[in-house]
Amino acid sequence: RDRKWVIEYFLHNIWYSLGVFVLVGILLMFRVGLLTAYLDESTIIEQYADRYVYVSQNMSIDASVLECVAVQDERFWVRLRVQCNGAKPVNFLIGLWGQLITEKRQVFTKEI
Repeated sequence: RDRKWVIEYFLHNIWYSLGVFVLVGILLMFRVGLLTAYLDESTIIEQYADRYVYVSQNMSIDASVLECVAVQDERFWVRLRVQCNGAKPVNFLIGLWGQLITEKRQVFTKEI
């Protein structure tokens, strides 16, 4: 009899735990959906252009946000590629939700 009670108690708690996890998952998906719906590309470009200027000025390099342009990228999980072509060129790959995927600093620029 004690064993049956333990099993019923355990199964009862599993369903509550599963319900809580599903609810948390739904709330997180809703939040990400809202963030994506209200995130425009100009905000993303400004954020990473400002980051480029801030990092360049910390390295004692004169930089401006006007050196940065953004282009659509062909890769699946990449939303934008922000290219800043100043004294130290930088490429930012930006994900679907505005997150930074990679930041590549170029040592040499290839001129043709």
